[in-house]
Amino acid sequence: MNRLADKIAIVTGAGRIGNIGVAVCDAFLREGARGVVGTDLRSEDAGAIRARMESSHGTGRFLLLEHDVTDEAAWQGVLEQTLAAFGALDVLVNNAGLSIHGGIETTSLADLRAVMAVNHDALFLGIKTCVGALAGAHTRHAGGGAIVNNLSMASYMSNANNIGYHVSKAAGRMLTLCAANELGPRRIRVNSIHPGVTMTPLIREGLRDYVQGGLWPSEEAAEQALAAMSWLKTTSQPEDTAHAFVYLASEEARFVTGASIQHDGGIGGVY
Repeated sequence: MNRLADKIAIVTGAGRIGNIGVAVCDAFLREGARGVVGTDLRSEDAGAIRARMESSHGTGRFLLLEHDVTDEAAWQGVLEQTLAAFGALDVLVNNAGLSIHGGIETTSLADLRAVMAVNHDALFLGIKTCVGALAGAHTRHAGGGAIVNNLSMASYMSNANNIGYHVSKAAGRMLTLCAANELGPRRIRVNSIHPGVTMTPLIREGLRDYVQGGLWPSEEAAEQALAAMSWLKTTSQPEDTAHAFVYLASEEARFVTGASIQHDGGIGGVY
């Protein structure tokens, strides 16, 4: 229960009940993080999330900030507020994501750019903005700084109905490798986690889109079909995935960089 003792983290995409970002914030605090800053553009669940974190982990350890991850100035503001509140930064979790369904002929260039901005460009901006602060983490923790990108199994798999999401996640995988190569000498580890079907609000919205498009008769049928693809014959919950983020942020992973963890129940076993 103390695997992240005294660590400070920023976690994007942490503004909706039931998503991976909220589960990661919860897990980090449970594992002893001194401070966690969750961010999200959507804030309708802000009050409930703050209440949940404070009731479970006490006051003064969690902040939830409104944040457009595609805005470089907004990134600088989040970093400044994090340093003002907690004095340091040890872990950056790039978790925010966007999906707009469509193939080559049905996806507009504007939609493609919007998805790329959130799923790829924001990773670049977050790393670029936070690298200076993360470089100091090795003076406090033997494992140095840690960046964990949530990239999805979509980064390995093609999809004729969701080109923007899959292309952006694949680009994020290469960005992770390049950053790991460049930042290793500064004692910053950069890794990615590739969830399979995790029942988040974003996934449920996607299932509704597929049902409306006639690919499945109902959301229940869609979830059952996706579960059947898993070697474990089930889908994942956000709390399951959060354990992988804890590992990569912890000192247990201090010699792990450039790694891609498939947290997918076996769906990607052929890739």
